[in-house]
Amino acid sequence: MNIEELCRLIDKKAPDLVQSLSKLVKQPSISAKGVGLVECASLVREMMEEAGIKSEFIDIEGAPPFVFGEVKSKRHDAKTIIFYNHYDVQPPDPVELWSSDPFAAEIREGKMFGRGVSDNKADIISRINLVKAFLELGDLPCNVKFIVEGEEEIGSPHLPVLAERNAERLRADACIWESGGLDEKERPEITLGMKGILYVELRSQVATRDAHSSLGAAVANPAWRLVWALSKIKGEDEKILIPGWYEDVKELTDEELKALEEMPLEEELIKADLGVKEFLPGISGMKLKRALVGSPTATICGFQSGYTGPGSKTVLPSTALAKIDFRLVPDQKPEKLLKALESHLAFHGFGDIEVCVLAKEEAGRTRLDEEIVHCAAEAAKQTYGRDAIIKLSSAGSGPMYLFTKRLKTPSICIGCTHAFERAHAPDENLRLDIFIQGTKWVARTLSLFGKQNQR
Repeated sequence: MNIEELCRLIDKKAPDLVQSLSKLVKQPSISAKGVGLVECASLVREMMEEAGIKSEFIDIEGAPPFVFGEVKSKRHDAKTIIFYNHYDVQPPDPVELWSSDPFAAEIREGKMFGRGVSDNKADIISRINLVKAFLELGDLPCNVKFIVEGEEEIGSPHLPVLAERNAERLRADACIWESGGLDEKERPEITLGMKGILYVELRSQVATRDAHSSLGAAVANPAWRLVWALSKIKGEDEKILIPGWYEDVKELTDEELKALEEMPLEEELIKADLGVKEFLPGISGMKLKRALVGSPTATICGFQSGYTGPGSKTVLPSTALAKIDFRLVPDQKPEKLLKALESHLAFHGFGDIEVCVLAKEEAGRTRLDEEIVHCAAEAAKQTYGRDAIIKLSSAGSGPMYLFTKRLKTPSICIGCTHAFERAHAPDENLRLDIFIQGTKWVARTLSLFGKQNQR
């Protein structure tokens, strides 16, 4: 099969891809609120079947449906690629900051706007349709599997169970992960890993109801207790204060450090996009790269207590709550760190603060010398006419470790998104030209992998 013929077919089918993406974005699927998940899973499965991909639901108790799809090459010696994606999305809040309805899939200035359009519904549509294009022209260069879950945005709590029960079904020679695309200067990026995460909610409660603030002279304030507890977790120098937190951090190899040095990072463009004047003190250049890729973090994501509406209300709150995410790097274990956090709080007199785990997963990373990395790099050069940027890891998290560590499947992120997509934020968007180009990039990667990796 001529890959250029396939790319021409993708160009011809571009309006169909955009229409399918619009349909999927218009279906809300908010895992944090349990909204629309079954309906969205059914829509993904329907689209797979229409493309010629045999699909089914895999049910795990307590989880929305996993969508498993598979289509085999006619070649008896073909290797296997598995696509990992998720159909769930973040809540659209604050809705009032959107320029259009988050689930209207409005197109303007060459972009589609909507919650989940870039994270991660564009990749779902892209990958289903590139398989469809291969089949229309005769055959696939390799066997293809899909696993699409509905809980990625809340930490994939049931994916480990799925992987344990269905290890053989999920086994493949390589995995193409969700996300990936172009950086701030429109250079193709190949990301080799994801950080892990320990996401907790800290709760302080001192009374059964709120009271008049004059009683603050006699009754403990849970908000202050929580503030004091938080001050024991992280210092003003940005270092995590919990004993043993850094002891399992895996050091970067010389090869990884070289790749990190060669990786460009557009600091000024990133600051401009975020609307910040500076990064943290002393964080720039190689230090910034190492922080994003290889350093654990602790981030307060939210704090709630008392009255925060307009005007004043003199109240002594009965409860206080903080949400914190700890980003983890290879070899850190969330279970071990959770125990360390609880012990640390108790040691400092905050054993009464309840620690509730909302998400936990290890970091995952693929080696630089894996063949799927080389195929994706060559495919990027063919598609965009320029060398790809190799990123050791995303600064974000995902359950990639289940594939890289447990299933021993090298995994990379490539796709059809871009650096200014505003994922998780108001006005999340997708550039439609990159959507189509990214689809061709992944198709070329499959073609090269199939040619070079015969059994």
